[in-house]
Formats: sequence, structure tokens, C-alpha cells
Amino acid sequence: MLSMRRKRSRAEEIELNVELLQRLTQAPGIASREERIREVVVDELRPLVDSLSVDILGNVIGRIGSTGPVVMVCAHMDEIGFLVRYVDDRGFVRLQPVGGFDPRVLPAQRVMIHSRDGAMYPGVLQIGAKPIHLQSPEDRKDLKVDDLFVDLGLAAETVRSTVSIGDMVTLDRSLQSIGDTVVSKALDDRLGVYVMIEAMRAAAPAHAQIVAVASTQEEVGL
Repeated sequence: MLSMRRKRSRAEEIELNVELLQRLTQAPGIASREERIREVVVDELRPLVDSLSVDILGNVIGRIGSTGPVVMVCAHMDEIGFLVRYVDDRGFVRLQPVGGFDPRVLPAQRVMIHSRDGAMYPGVLQIGAKPIHLQSPEDRKDLKVDDLFVDLGLAAETVRSTVSIGDMVTLDRSLQSIGDTVVSKALDDRLGVYVMIEAMRAAAPAHAQIVAVASTQEEVGL
């Protein structure tokens, strides 16, 4: 999770559209699975631009103006997350990371598994290790994502009947205001998408083409 300080101009505080940032951060969309977040971006950009298109990779491209030099404002839609790799014989969901994680911050984090039919299943990331007070120095080792699994709190048979290999898994963290900051999942880079949308909203007619691009699959290097 990241934090963002509400920015102030020299004269006044700039009002943060919390409702828009909430919708952007809470829409699920790991790399290559950006459909839900793309719907939000398209709905927001469409009334602000002269033309809007989606290319074969799923990038959203909105354009203001048709002549003059081209100025692009780009932010990526995808967030880090996981894919279901398999369900073990105890009903625990093993994961394939999509994007870079620091495993040290993941144990006990809440997650959401998104099935292909649109259903969502809440779970908790756990590690297959003895409790800390029962561990010897030899038991302690550097944590890897492969050491983690999702516990859905359901019987193995139920998990296997509802969760499929390849289902998307995202962190389950809502947007919260804390002091002068906000914290949430996916602020990288939904905050950038927010700034891009607000920039297009504020854009005045100019002798240039202004192109907003909400891009896909940045978290895996595309």
C-alpha cells in the first residue's frame, strides 16, 4: 500500500475527488485482466475527450484536438496481484505472482479471489510454518511468495468446486483517509490514472493534440 498527500497550490487546497479515486483503486485489474478497471476509465474519459478507442492490448486512448503537436499523458491501469496456480489437498489456494511483491508484508493480508463467473471469495494469505513462539532459529528463513497460500475458510471440496486455475487474486484493501493522506491498494498506478483523468477534465483548448493513455500490463514489463 502507498500513501498520497493531498496536494495544495500556493493559494488554496486542491479538492481531492475521493469518490473517483475510490472507484479507481477498488476496481480489480491485474496485468492482462484489466477489464473491470478499464470500464471505469472509459466511463470517466468518454465525456472529456473528442474521441476514445481501445486497442488490441486493451490500452484506452482518449484524444482532445486533431492538429498540432501531440502531447501524451500516460498512466497504467493494472495492479500487482496473483493468479490461482492450484488448490492443494487441504483446500488451500497456491499462487502465481503477477508483478513484484515484498513477501515480508504479505502474511495475514486479506485478499479477494475473482472467479470467471464474476463471484468473489474473500480469503487470507497465510504461511505454512510453525507459530513464531515454536520456531527454532533453524526454522526461520527468508520468506518467498511460494511459501504463501490463501485460506478461504472453506472445505477443500467447496474450494475446488468454486475456484479455478487462472482465477485473479487481488489484495482486499479499501481506500482510507489517514490524516492528510490516503492509503489503499493499487495506488500504483491508479493514482496516476486519477491525475490523468483530472488533467483531461481541466484541459483547455490548445494548439496541440492531448492524448490520454491508460495502459495495460506495466507490472509485468510491457
